[in-house]
Amino acid sequence: MTDTVDSFDSIQNSGISEAQEGKNTTEALNDGSAQAITKLLDMQQRYDNDLNRIKPSRLRVLSIEGSDPIGGAGTMADMKAFTAQGVFGYAAMTSVLAQNTQGVTDIVNVEPPFLLAQLKAISNDADIDAMKIGMLGTPELVDTVRKWLVDLLNDYEVNGKSKPTVVLDPVMYAKSGDRLLTAEAEQALTTLIPLADIITPNAMELAALGAMDDEAELDSDAFDGKNAENKPLGNNITAPQSVKTGHTIPQAPRSYEEMERLAKSVATRFGVAVYAKGGALALNGNKECTDILAVPNLSDTTAGANKSDSIATKSSIEPIDVADSESNPSAPMDNTQKKTASGTNPNVAEPAPPVATASARTLQFPSKTVSGYEKPITITRIEGTAVPTQNVHGTGDTLSSTLAALRPQSEDWVETAKRAKAWMTGAITAADNLHVGHGHGPVDFTWQHSPTGMSFTEDYWRRTAGIRRRIAKMPFIKRMLDGTLPLDDFAFYLHQDDIYLTDYTSLLALASSRAADPHERAFFADAASYGLEEGLTFHKQWYREHGFSTERAPMSETTAAYLGHEHRFTDNGSYAALVAVVMPCYWVYSVIGQEMEEQVRERNLDLDHHPYGLWIRMYADPGFASRTLEELHICDKLAASANMYDYNEMMEAALGSTEHEYRFFDQALARHK
Repeated sequence: MTDTVDSFDSIQNSGISEAQEGKNTTEALNDGSAQAITKLLDMQQRYDNDLNRIKPSRLRVLSIEGSDPIGGAGTMADMKAFTAQGVFGYAAMTSVLAQNTQGVTDIVNVEPPFLLAQLKAISNDADIDAMKIGMLGTPELVDTVRKWLVDLLNDYEVNGKSKPTVVLDPVMYAKSGDRLLTAEAEQALTTLIPLADIITPNAMELAALGAMDDEAELDSDAFDGKNAENKPLGNNITAPQSVKTGHTIPQAPRSYEEMERLAKSVATRFGVAVYAKGGALALNGNKECTDILAVPNLSDTTAGANKSDSIATKSSIEPIDVADSESNPSAPMDNTQKKTASGTNPNVAEPAPPVATASARTLQFPSKTVSGYEKPITITRIEGTAVPTQNVHGTGDTLSSTLAALRPQSEDWVETAKRAKAWMTGAITAADNLHVGHGHGPVDFTWQHSPTGMSFTEDYWRRTAGIRRRIAKMPFIKRMLDGTLPLDDFAFYLHQDDIYLTDYTSLLALASSRAADPHERAFFADAASYGLEEGLTFHKQWYREHGFSTERAPMSETTAAYLGHEHRFTDNGSYAALVAVVMPCYWVYSVIGQEMEEQVRERNLDLDHHPYGLWIRMYADPGFASRTLEELHICDKLAASANMYDYNEMMEAALGSTEHEYRFFDQALARHK
């Protein structure tokens, strides 16, 4: 869109004719339409291919991880992250930890045969759409997972199943910089990396992987080119180079530029995408928290519901002129550019999708893979803002499991990373309110639901206890009940209420137009009609009975401020905020009406001859209470499905309206001061 606007400015400045300008506009629109049509046809084709397949209601994602009894990391975190992203989770436990927010006090690694038994129990019975591999504490556990994964990937390819996305969290160093694996375990772990689609190192792990010897020789003991049954793997699996790891603690990158260089180097060496976590820089005082995504362009070309790469794609890279292949769609494609429409037919060739969205900040580097062929790497900065909190326990596990859950649902790794980053930021932002443990607490996995165990209305009710007491005790309310409030003060209040109700009912009508639910549409439409007919009719009747003019008075500053507050939350287009901002006018008046009626009974007051009896009866009426309950029900319904930001916006709107209600009642008497 920016390119189109720039071309228009250029046309106008150079004095080109309107006809030429129209031609350029049409061409720009046609180009955009062609892209949209292509995407639409691709999507329809994928849907057509799946028409006769039994599709699960949710993706199935496997966690291969250690445990965390405090619930913030490991398998426990993975299961929560899977649920938060709408996928069904499997789990194979690699180790059992005695751990809390203050650290690990003991660990027991499971025996490799038992881990293999867990993995086979899952894969022999159920399909796997994606997996996250985390803590593997010994070389034997790494070897067990690697051999099982090789067999699984080969089996899926032979049987025409979509390859599962494999996310590997290379757990080598803690955030503190403490080393978690022996040199032997680190070396074993690197034999697993080429089987992954993406790895998620923290700063220390990125530095360690980036410092490994480029010229390391093949270690046949670590990877013998055979599967668990001692059968050759064939052409689909390339034995990775082993790496020489020393015992020197690596120097973590100190800038995003250094992270980019290291991520590119690691992606090149292992032939996998790299999501380098920038949390360490944020913890060092940076206001931003940016992660680095490095993607080998030709490795991310599989279409369909599952976008993961096949091992064949990664191990059979051929030389290619990237410029020609991208600029000329009709140029011949090699095997690495082919993708299947259904994930099962290798003979259907389609052009590879773009590696980044138009908005991505990307750089391409020509690089060398372990096979020795040229392959560009796309670097994308996944930008974010640092959250001032120490509650980051388990964020590495949670990010990697979130990536595994989201990748099959997303177009490419860039989209996946952005979605995961946004979700993680929300979960970290909400972490401080959990109050779990006395150390580095976990993130809030349920932040996109109501951020409290209470309903929205219960939360609001608790938060407004003080202001509701102030309203009940304010002189205007007490003197109105007593009948001692001067009539001209009440008339001033009613005139301001005329102005307020006229605008308020328009907001109710707006809520009706925005509501997706037919019942809610009808409710707000009826509420708008009721507010005009009942409210303003009562006002006119009271004016006539007490000798006051019905002509509209000037708007007060207090009334203008209240209306300004409501429009601040309604003009942004949020239906939930609109519903919340109009709610207190219902609930506060209903509460006052009910409390007044109770005192009327206790004092045996005669409302038929009370100067404000009609007002008290109107807001104590069961019909008004019924409308209030319906409004509250809608608020709770919307809040239950809101994320943290929308929930907080709803609460801010409602609390602000409650304070304005107090000022609105108080203004009649305050004007005399």
